[in-house]
Amino acid sequence: MDNIDKVLEAFFSGAGVVACYLLKTRRVRKSIELFKEFLILFNKAVGNEKELHRPTYITIWSAIFEGFYLISDSTSMIECGGKLCALLRASSDPKREAALLGKLGYAHQSLSEYGKAEEYHKKALVISKEIGDRRGEAAGYGNLGNVYRSLGEYCKAEEYQKKALVIIKESDDREGEAACYTNLGTVYESLGEYGKAEECQKKALVIIKDTDDRESEALCYTNLGKVYQSLSKYSEAEEFQKKALVIIKEIDNREGEAACYGNLGTVYESLGEYDKAEE
Repeated sequence: MDNIDKVLEAFFSGAGVVACYLLKTRRVRKSIELFKEFLILFNKAVGNEKELHRPTYITIWSAIFEGFYLISDSTSMIECGGKLCALLRASSDPKREAALLGKLGYAHQSLSEYGKAEEYHKKALVISKEIGDRRGEAAGYGNLGNVYRSLGEYCKAEEYQKKALVIIKESDDREGEAACYTNLGTVYESLGEYGKAEECQKKALVIIKDTDDRESEALCYTNLGKVYQSLSKYSEAEEFQKKALVIIKEIDNREGEAACYGNLGTVYESLGEYDKAEE
């Protein structure tokens, strides 16, 4: 045991602090590398006493999983998440298990594995309802709504997003409420109900401006721009896509910037301004 204590002390007073700092400052790959190196070292020290050190394993695997989540490495999230899920289940930590299942559902959805995504979100929802975690329940409904929208099952998507919204309003979670309105707005856009889509996106925007979440604000502008383009209100569409672009450039989101230029291009194409569209 003395050897194990020394390994733990060395990690959590030295390399562990560095690894956590790297993770917080988004130098994620280096952080993951350090956590994995410690895991190898710890496994050698622990030997047959792994059951006694489950909390340490949960800490390490949680950090590694969070790293993969931050860099959107869905395949690695799924591989790592399976190990972490088993540890959480053995430790009887249902709330964290449900949250993890939700993220695994997101990983499968990003890989277009919608059946798997639905399965994981349903498991998360069942656990959240069993333990009376209303916010977890709302997250489960919202996540399932997103899956059903991806599958083109828009009526089910609307139903689940509305269930999420009801719960979120009960808990006075303003950021969560804004996310629900954003999701509902995209569902209504897919259904061709542009008036409802506009209303939802505007409600989301009002809340988001109070929270100073610039990335979500840009998303609302983008979504409103798409709604106005569908309504052939091209001047408004251009205005909102430009607002989104300004914010995206401010926060240095290069992928988002590319998407904004693409959206503006489609607006100019609709306006018959083909030189601008090409640019």
